Order: sequence, then structure tokens, then C-alpha cells
Amino acid sequence: MTLWLYVLRRFVVAVLQVQLVVLFLVLLFTGVENIRSLSRYDASGADIAQLTLLQSPAIVAQAFPLVLMLGALSAFLGLSRSSELVVIRASSVSAIRVLHLPVLVSIGLGFFGIFVFNPIVSTTSERADVMEDDFRLGGRSVLSFSNNEIWLRQGSEGGQTVIQADRVSANGVVLYGVRLHDYDPDGQLVARINAASASLLNQEWALRDVKRWPLDTLSTQALEPPQLSREYRIPTDLTPDKILDSFAPPDRVSVWELPEFIRQLEAAGFSAIRHRLYLQVEFARPALFAAMVLIGAGFSMRHVRFGQTGVMILMAVLAGFALYFFKDVAESLGASGAIPITLAAWSPPAAAIMLATALLLHLEDG
Repeated sequence: MTLWLYVLRRFVVAVLQVQLVVLFLVLLFTGVENIRSLSRYDASGADIAQLTLLQSPAIVAQAFPLVLMLGALSAFLGLSRSSELVVIRASSVSAIRVLHLPVLVSIGLGFFGIFVFNPIVSTTSERADVMEDDFRLGGRSVLSFSNNEIWLRQGSEGGQTVIQADRVSANGVVLYGVRLHDYDPDGQLVARINAASASLLNQEWALRDVKRWPLDTLSTQALEPPQLSREYRIPTDLTPDKILDSFAPPDRVSVWELPEFIRQLEAAGFSAIRHRLYLQVEFARPALFAAMVLIGAGFSMRHVRFGQTGVMILMAVLAGFALYFFKDVAESLGASGAIPITLAAWSPPAAAIMLATALLLHLEDG
């Protein structure tokens, strides 16, 4: 047990060292980018620092698999250079057994990332988006769901328009059961519109079977009968792609809330394939972490007397980035529906685990 705890301690220390370096770089480059992009909006230093801290967890979570790989590479390369691995193998302990605790810890970190760190990342990322939008001029188009209804906001120099609809077509072009509320730049309600449907044409909404109530918020008179029209046009800068992409991205929704969000998304008529894929990718995170540890260990457990240490380190780094590339390609195919979502999410880490294990068995000499 002492041996396993010693190896685990070396691994954890190496991972923490790499993580501190990565965190410093993330804070540095993110902060510089925020200074560059928000300087025109007169953002204070405290605002930029707060925004940088809110954006950092998402970047750290994305880079953590590489941190694990580099940590494993550093830890086992140190054990190899000090000939401690030779002593361990001479005591009839195989390389696979040495990796038991580091792999189990990486899997545990994967579950921690799913159920604890993921909600933190989604919350901080959403707050960072809101804070960044507050600095920028003009309204932002936002789509959300409430009780299976669709809420869309579009902004312009003339004010804001809040659009509520019962459902939407699959391509995001037609809304059904539409209710619109027009606000002036001061936030005062100026008109309410009900329509049977709203079709998105070239830079305008075409409403059919319309009832329109012009509102004078300063008047105390009763609401007048609505103005009826067969068709009514409202200018917009929205496109079908903007509508489909404007609701909460998958990484802005906690895994605890994502299943319900997917249900609401599909009930409203949208495709939830991106969100289903993201959920499966998150569940595959422990396997991905284990794969990165095996990759880092597989290229660093050879004794230094065999030489080519630099080549092995380079190959480990290239293997890690190759896994990321394969993962991105598989997720792109899954998001487009070309391959099943489960295959897209689980095949990259599964393939990496098998190949890394095969490499360890090939290099095993004791």
C-alpha cells in the first residue's frame, strides 16, 4: 500500500503543478483579451478581473484532460529517470498495476467534473455572457423556454420586441400561436400583437390573422378594441440560424437541468441533438480522463537507458492532440446525425484506452 500511495502522491503533485501553470496562462491570456475587447466600453479593472474569473472555469475544464496527460507524463518520466520504476518492476510489480490508483483517481475526478464542477462552469459561463453583454451596445436576441412555451427577444435602435409562441417549426422559420410585446427605448410598452402564425422572411416577420392593440401608457382610458388585419409585417435582423442558435448552448446548462431542458426543447419543436450529444460527452468524461492518464504513462514508463526520451514526450503530446482531433470529428459527425450520438461520444475515449493499454502491454518488460 505504501508503494501505491507514493506513486499516487507523485502523480497528484505533478498534476497540480501542471494545473497551476495552465491556470496562470488562462488568467493571463483571457485577461489580456478582455482588456483588448472591452476597453472601448470603458470597463473598469475590477469588471475585467471579475469577467476573467467567470470565464476561466470553462477554459480550465476544457483543458483539464491535457493537464492530466501532462501530469502523468511528468510524474512517470520522473520515476523513470530516478530508476524507481526499475526497482518497482524488479519487485515483480507490472506497469499496469502501478497505474491502478492514478487511473482510479482520474475516473473519480471525471465524476467530480460531471456532477460538481459542471454546474459551476455552466453558472459562471452564463453570468460571464450576461456581464459581457451588459458592456456592449444594442440588444441581444435571446430565446428561452417556460412551460413548453417559447420566448424570443429581438433588439433594435427603436426598442425591444418580446415574442412569445406556443411552438416553432423544425427549421425555426415559422412560429405558431404568437404574442408580441413592443417596447420603446425607455422600456415602455407601446403595443401588443396577437397572431396565428409568424413566418420569418427576408429581414421581417410576416404575421397572419393579426390583432393589434396600440397602447398609450400615459392614458387612463380603457383598452380599445384591437385593430384586425389579415397580414402584418415587423422588421427583424434575425435569421433561422440565429433563432436555432440563440437559446442556451449545451455548455450553459447544468447536467442536472439538461434532461428537462432537452424535454422542453423537443416539446417546442426544436432538435435537441446537440444537447443530447453534449450530455453523453459529459458522461464519457471519466473514460476520457482515464485515457489521457494512460497515454501520458504509456509514453513515459520506458527506462531512460533506452534513449529517445524527447521523441517519446513529443509522441505523447501529439497523441493527446490527436485524441482531441478525433473527438472533435466524432462529435461533429454526431451533431450532424451522420453517426449515432452514443458512438460519437464514447468511441474516442474507448479507442484511446484500448490503444494506450496495448502500448503499455507492448512496452511491458516485467
